[in-house]
Amino acid sequence: MKKETQIFTLVIAVVCVLATAAFAEVPTTTGTITKVTVYRGQALVTRTIKVGLPQGASELIITDLPAKIVPESLYAQTSGNVKVVSVRYRERAVKEDTREGVKELDEQIESLKNQIRHAERNHKHGGNLWAKYEGLWKLTIDGSKVDLNRGVLQAEQIQSLAQYLEGKWNELHEKSLEIEDHTAQLKKELELLNRKRRELDTGRSRREREAVLFVRKDDKKKASIELNYLVNSANWRQQYNLRANPQKSTVLIEYNAVVNQTSGEDWNGVALSLSTAEPTMVAAPPVLEPMLVGFSRSDRAQQIEQQNRFSGLAGIRQFQKSRKANIKMGFNANAALNTLAIDNQTFLINADVGQVKEFQEQLAEIARNEGVSVTYDLYGKLTLPSRSDQQLVTIASFGVKAEFTLVATPLLTDYVYLQGKLFNENGPILLPGEASMFRNGEFVGKSQLPQVTIGEKFTAGFGIDSQVQVAHELDKKKTRIQGGNRIDTYHYRVALSNYKNTAVKLQLLDRLPYSDSDSIKIELGEVKPVLSENSEYLRTLRKKSILRWDLNLKPNTVGENAAVVKYTYTMEYDRNMKIQPRRTSQ
Repeated sequence: MKKETQIFTLVIAVVCVLATAAFAEVPTTTGTITKVTVYRGQALVTRTIKVGLPQGASELIITDLPAKIVPESLYAQTSGNVKVVSVRYRERAVKEDTREGVKELDEQIESLKNQIRHAERNHKHGGNLWAKYEGLWKLTIDGSKVDLNRGVLQAEQIQSLAQYLEGKWNELHEKSLEIEDHTAQLKKELELLNRKRRELDTGRSRREREAVLFVRKDDKKKASIELNYLVNSANWRQQYNLRANPQKSTVLIEYNAVVNQTSGEDWNGVALSLSTAEPTMVAAPPVLEPMLVGFSRSDRAQQIEQQNRFSGLAGIRQFQKSRKANIKMGFNANAALNTLAIDNQTFLINADVGQVKEFQEQLAEIARNEGVSVTYDLYGKLTLPSRSDQQLVTIASFGVKAEFTLVATPLLTDYVYLQGKLFNENGPILLPGEASMFRNGEFVGKSQLPQVTIGEKFTAGFGIDSQVQVAHELDKKKTRIQGGNRIDTYHYRVALSNYKNTAVKLQLLDRLPYSDSDSIKIELGEVKPVLSENSEYLRTLRKKSILRWDLNLKPNTVGENAAVVKYTYTMEYDRNMKIQPRRTSQ
């Protein structure tokens, strides 16, 4: 009997231990955000969790996940002694925000509200107090109007009372002004704190978001886990400063990024990367469905609508944007992807050769500028709070070699511009973006930078150089009739003045009319000095009658000493016809 009692007691003890273990509190932690990769519209966040867990199987809860999290993107990585068996996402309602910074702000806001309430009550009390003195003030006024020999109060008493009441009135008035000023200041401080509080609430809601990890550990060492997830409402765009030093033939390129995020969590002291990749949670490829065709009557309106959809950069960008949006949806968007593909193929079937060529060229241009995927790992640890403000961070800053020349296009503008040919020899890939241009430390204007790969040359403008001037004029024109044709001869003169004390290189651009019709004959006549012999120019622009001179202007050549370019050309055509420009498609 004694033995049975001992066994029963042991069983009860084991059950109690198991029950205690089963209902033991699951460890919770927020972990530390250590790495963030910002994409276009999303960001991949990595939290590092270092926690002591018992040997064997256990649960771990990661709290304070952001409001803009993409739940299906949650995954965990471990190494060594720990294995994450599963990761589960859950939400629960909470009554109040538990963040330390929010608590402090709420306490300050509550304290200011109390101070404002007390100040307003003191102001009201001062008004009530003066109401009590008003009866005595009325007594002094009434007493001054009666026969003082028969009055209750004597003149000295009335005067003394009036002085006392006037002093009290002034004292209450000054106190009232002080309270009003103090109340106004308190309200300004309260508005500032409320604004900070609203910024902290950006992207948040009254729900707690958690990741529940089921973990198995083989030993007693401390566990190290990385929890990763995507968040929405994070973005960045590239921005440049180009600082030219023509004397040293160099340009300093400052490659910056404007970053902002309202994901609902602050990124404090993180390793930040910026990427143009497009993260997707879709593993399987879309399924290509058959395209059944038949005959239909020609619908002009439908053809125009279809042509507009696949013509021009805007239409093609929208087409690509729709494709990418549907690709991210996976199999659920399979029908939409096939519909887009059918519309595209229908356009290519019905379009003429010129439209197809234009479409393919523009598609290739978009792919070149928007399809490249690069990632920039930024130096050091950076902090990006969750708020609507934008933050400027540096991607890279590096110097490049530059070949500077002045460019004059007098048919378009009277100004002469400084232009540099830059060589991206060792820098990163530069994405297309807005650039602020500087010359010798002075801001000269805004520009757009093209996409530039490593080892590629590109051209950038650095503003107007007012010390070099150009004047373009038609010197004379002669017309003669030969048979049934009219022959016009034009003599042009271009004067270039250099007010600098140094010689400068200048590229002068002009043009003749040109025609692809045999009915108009255009010939370039005498040219002084000779045109540029640049091979790229001769292969491209020269064939379209663009004239280019590569000149060296001597210092202080102005007035009669200015450099002069002269050229003539003739145009022969039917005497009964009139020359009109033909607009080329852009």
